[in-house]
Amino acid sequence: MRHFTDDQLIAQVRATLAENPQDKVFCFACNWCSYAGGDMAGIARIQYPTTNRVVRTMCSARVSEEMVLEAFRCGAPVVLVSGCHYADCHYINANRQTVARVQRLWNKLEKADVRPERLQLEWISAAEGQKFAKVMKQMEELRKTVTMEEIAHAREALKPKKKKKPAKEKPVATAN
Repeated sequence: MRHFTDDQLIAQVRATLAENPQDKVFCFACNWCSYAGGDMAGIARIQYPTTNRVVRTMCSARVSEEMVLEAFRCGAPVVLVSGCHYADCHYINANRQTVARVQRLWNKLEKADVRPERLQLEWISAAEGQKFAKVMKQMEELRKTVTMEEIAHAREALKPKKKKKPAKEKPVATAN
């Protein structure tokens, strides 16, 4: 799998949530563990809700704050960031960066008066198909508690702030 650019990942977020986003559980899953855990659930024919939509990233640390915020701005009722267990990260300890990033996002959501629990963080290994299915069921239950008003508020409250243009400098009059 080739590595996606930020723009490509954000395009996947937008495309995934283009229609009826309120009916979807949006998930970022690392390629090596969480995405493979979803595959394991499918191979084992473990039942879980069909409402989840997964965007595969090479590592959970690859998921930027902007990608998560874009999912909420596109109308996602809930977002899951999922990666390898701490000792199993294929990028040594990159998932520790994920923890710090999600913590910042929870703070940002709370300041914007968006329920922070709408963003979840889970560690799921490739062998944990059962856990993947369980987490997806929990995310679906959480999705059902999110109102259309909450989705609309998040879309508005998380809009990017417009940057102020610097004031034009006035020409200074010089005495000749």
